[in-house]
Amino acid sequence: MARGDSQPPEDARLGERPDLGAGEGGRLEQIKSDRFLHEAVLANVITQTVIPALWSQHSGLFKRAEEGLHPTEENIRKLSALILGPDNADAMEYIYSLRDQGISLDDLHLELVEPTARRLGELWDVDHIDFVAVTVGISRLQRIVHHFADLGGVGPYDDRRRALVMVAPGENHRLGNQIVQKFLKAAGWAVFTLDGSDHVKLIDFVTREWLAVVAISISGHSQTTTLAKMIKSVRDHSLNPHIGVMIGGPMVTLRPELVDELGADGTAANAASAVVLAKKLLAEGLIAEHENKSKDQG
Repeated sequence: MARGDSQPPEDARLGERPDLGAGEGGRLEQIKSDRFLHEAVLANVITQTVIPALWSQHSGLFKRAEEGLHPTEENIRKLSALILGPDNADAMEYIYSLRDQGISLDDLHLELVEPTARRLGELWDVDHIDFVAVTVGISRLQRIVHHFADLGGVGPYDDRRRALVMVAPGENHRLGNQIVQKFLKAAGWAVFTLDGSDHVKLIDFVTREWLAVVAISISGHSQTTTLAKMIKSVRDHSLNPHIGVMIGGPMVTLRPELVDELGADGTAANAASAVVLAKKLLAEGLIAEHENKSKDQG
């Protein structure tokens, strides 16, 4: 048949399969069946050939969900400027805009809020901002953590901001420890300190006093086995079953894997970020406590 001739019958165009039955009813059924087959073949070609080809040619226009999005250094710098600005609402709106772009709240806290606190501490270290500015900034970051953790339903908790700050057993370097205490106190925390070498006194203290977190500074080559046992003992005897443990100091900077090896919950690079981490650990503990109470009442 020439190209200019009239179109072939419908069933021929769909595959030239024979009629399934006599009469018009059988012919209609055949047409429906052939159309379904034709559409199925077309769909298979699109999904197996066309879409992969488009993807390979224009992959820069798409982002695979599994790749995820993460905060950048520019995000940290911008949030730092907003936190130090006149209106904390700007910082909240910026963070929520990043969340709406697909960055998870966990990643925003770990990779944006805590690094922003660290940056504020670094700016203070080099005298680019004064102590008042950095403490105001940290206070604002703590409020952001409050919103992230959805603490509205757990009731007042200001009296729960209680931290024990200590150096690792056998160490005497206390400057970093003292700076952490200073920042925590400025952020509204009740701060206690003990000699980490006195294990009996330490365990007695955590048994009697409710603490949100224990912060341990590790400067030298402390015995990891001893520290791990001490942290486990603190958890086992703590009046707060959801106590958080954070570690920091030069040795942790060199060996961040110590967080897992010692059984701690996290680390902070400087005193400013230690305050934000402490608030996060407090929030997680309060939420766990609230959920347990709800289960018991239910």
